[in-house]
Amino acid sequence: MRAPVILGALLAPALMAAPAQAKLVYVKNPAFVAPIVYVADDDGDNPRRLGTGRAPTISPDGNWVAFVTVPPGARRLDTVVLQKLSGGGSQRFVMRSKVIDSLRFSPDSKLVGAIAASKRVRVYDIAKDVTKVAAEGDIRGYGFSPDSADIVYGEAESEKFQAPSDLFVADAHGKGNPRRITKTGRAANPVWGPDTIVFDRFRRRKGDAPAYNLSTVAPDGKSDPERLTKLTVPALTSGLVPLEVSDNGRRMLSVFTGQDSEVGFTVQMRTGQTHALSTDFETGLVGFDLTADGRKILAHTGGPDPANAHDVVVVPYSGGKPKVIVEDAAYPDWNS
Repeated sequence: MRAPVILGALLAPALMAAPAQAKLVYVKNPAFVAPIVYVADDDGDNPRRLGTGRAPTISPDGNWVAFVTVPPGARRLDTVVLQKLSGGGSQRFVMRSKVIDSLRFSPDSKLVGAIAASKRVRVYDIAKDVTKVAAEGDIRGYGFSPDSADIVYGEAESEKFQAPSDLFVADAHGKGNPRRITKTGRAANPVWGPDTIVFDRFRRRKGDAPAYNLSTVAPDGKSDPERLTKLTVPALTSGLVPLEVSDNGRRMLSVFTGQDSEVGFTVQMRTGQTHALSTDFETGLVGFDLTADGRKILAHTGGPDPANAHDVVVVPYSGGKPKVIVEDAAYPDWNS
């Protein structure tokens, strides 16, 4: 997937019922022209092929999988496939664009969101079979609110890489006007946790990519952002991008990105303390998902390059040896 990461993450509300089934999705042959998406039990058993595509994600209730494919034809557009895992496994083509990024479900499993061509956050309502534009502009990441009613997103003033950018909150169905919650001109890649929004507050650098560290802000935007991490970001790297926060709001999974490098990082939300999942930033562990209780991380080995050899692994958040659950597979997601 993974050039500069603009993924935000989502979080199931604490009072939501447990998923009907714990499932895992992943990609085989990610460097091939036609990578293959699979679904399996969350321990890797009972795999089943779903189709050709990339960037699979599974709904929190375990009933749906979405992924990006490119059907044959003259237009060759990225197309979002939504597939039901029970009742015959019917598929829908729900969204098309030149480029689809940041595909994810809402915490209540009723909506599917994505960034289309870096210019719009589109949200598909599964029950109503309709797609709305929830936000538009030069989009710099987005995430759903815990109750699935709203999204938070970054919007830049122009397409320039280091253009001023701030965070806005908007209705997930595209109703009403967005509400601005930061005024720093240096905010992007938001993730909406149970009680705060985590985002990248970037520092511009001449002749290099901006340096990302994490900050937090209240969802109402009535207080100033507070800095969370204070990492030194070397040249040719970008720094931390938030991915997901645990249900209790204490643990976070992030990814440290840069030129030819990407590695998973844990972040303690109370202290800002960080820990790398691997010392190898080119072929090490890349984290993709965090269990709701914050105890386990879903990752793949082999770094960011799709052409490398990868295995899907589970890693204890507090540290320990990775456990391989799917060999020769990458880019996983689960609803555990």
